[in-house]
Amino acid sequence: MSLPPSRLLPLAQAPLLALRLQRLCGLGPEAAARAANWLETAWFWGSEPPELHPWRALCPDPQSLWRLVCLFEPADPRGAAPLHEHLQGGWRRGGRPAPWFDVTGYDTLSARRVAPQEAAILHYAREGWARGLDPDPHGHGLVPLLPRRTIVLTAQSAADLPAVRAHLRRAPPGPDWLVLDTSPDHAVARQLAQEETAALRQGRLRLSPAPADSTGAALAALVADVAQDSGQGGPDPLLLPLPPPPSRPRHPARRPAAGARGPHIALLCPAPDQARAYRWGDFHFAESLAAALEAQGAQAEICLTDAWGALADRPAAQAPEATLLLRGVRSAPRFGSALRLMWMISHPGRVSPEEMAGYDHVFVASESYTRTLRPILHDRVSALLQCSDPSRFAPDTRAPGTDAIPAHPLLFVGNSRRAERWIVAEAVAHGHVPALYGAEWDDTPFAALVQGESLPNRDLGAWYHRAAIVLNDHWPDMAQHGFLSNRIFDVAMAGGFLISDRVEGAEIFGDPLVQVDSGAALDAAIRHYLAHPEERRRRAAALHETVRHQHSFARRATEILARVRMLLARSGAPVSPD
Repeated sequence: MSLPPSRLLPLAQAPLLALRLQRLCGLGPEAAARAANWLETAWFWGSEPPELHPWRALCPDPQSLWRLVCLFEPADPRGAAPLHEHLQGGWRRGGRPAPWFDVTGYDTLSARRVAPQEAAILHYAREGWARGLDPDPHGHGLVPLLPRRTIVLTAQSAADLPAVRAHLRRAPPGPDWLVLDTSPDHAVARQLAQEETAALRQGRLRLSPAPADSTGAALAALVADVAQDSGQGGPDPLLLPLPPPPSRPRHPARRPAAGARGPHIALLCPAPDQARAYRWGDFHFAESLAAALEAQGAQAEICLTDAWGALADRPAAQAPEATLLLRGVRSAPRFGSALRLMWMISHPGRVSPEEMAGYDHVFVASESYTRTLRPILHDRVSALLQCSDPSRFAPDTRAPGTDAIPAHPLLFVGNSRRAERWIVAEAVAHGHVPALYGAEWDDTPFAALVQGESLPNRDLGAWYHRAAIVLNDHWPDMAQHGFLSNRIFDVAMAGGFLISDRVEGAEIFGDPLVQVDSGAALDAAIRHYLAHPEERRRRAAALHETVRHQHSFARRATEILARVRMLLARSGAPVSPD
């Protein structure tokens, strides 16, 4: 298994991590619990616990330390603090690094070796994680190299099933697996019980359903009990990180009335697969849209790219009545007789007239580009701007942990795109220091400003709300054709204050949206609004009201469902009542 270089958060909870901190770092139970909680959930919020002070010079990045504690395997497990000893110098005496590291292959990717003989794990702790390098560049895989031991996976929803399957189906010889299933109705354990009968009979796999509200301490105790029962002599789990489960709206969607049945719509999302979906903004967009559609009586499902083939193979009775492609970077095939709808939300230059002609209707996230397309598509095109989800982004200043989120004077959230981000470059050129969160900045002049590769989508609203100024820019083709960035809607829904580059169509927001078209204008705007917090708050509040009332996913879902019902009626298909 090649672990992706992106920042992954653990599914396993802190008490399980504490078990490894005790064994690998020589910490007592209470100290290990404090350190585990900080590493897993709060390292960017609060002060570092004193138990981790000795690690600063050896592994200064908390995320790197978390990863090493999860995955390091000592050459001599009898040591009092084997990981600490290894990082202090055991690697120079031939100590074995984590077994999945290909030292030779890793060296070829690294341009900043500290010493020729340095083991890869130490270099990765210091530099590789932050630089996004792959710890397994040759793809040798984690499982075949591990000793037989228990590896713990936790499943919190049915969405985790593909990632769990991928780990379990690695080629033997492999370790034993324990799946802690806290998903609703234990859907993951039920499915695995049918699929992995051989592994269950051989004792290589154990399924442990647990209540959805299980505390971390309860899960840790369950691991200890299972390990003891299996004759291992005590808990010795290896915590294998998985991508976090898809974020869920903080407020449950309103369910349709009993007996009501709306149209079945498959949302075709261009994210490649479940393991990487959380890194795609289109996936979070699809989640919010699905919840809004379901709240209005529709049956909505999200189909990622790797599931499109299975969608095409479904029997007619299970096929959706309509598909809606969130058109960004990928086109989609036809799926049976379902209505075909497209929502063009970005990169209009990638969508040809021939592709659009194959759809029953095309929604376009730009008023001006809709007018351009109307002579070609006639009544099969309409404007449908981007929007935001109040359950994710609406400000909640009382939420736990909100006060601990940094209140940056100047914030920019976005990847470098390996191209110039005009608003960042001009801000820096005029002496400002924005806090950057995003990927692919390492080879740019702004690498020193990066404070993290990503922010959890569920927390973005709080970051936008607490920042004094959020900067925004557009892809050139999107600005040219009036495709308003979704960040404008999200920052506004969060009650944040925004400065954006100038873009056609932004007049819908009126005066509260500050737009600039030159470096000098940007510099003047930043200086003025940093010095006038009351004016910032007034504009932010006005922009929030506009987006909250006119540009929510609920409003967009209403328009989509009206179009779907109209098209179904034209085709002669049964149509559910509104």
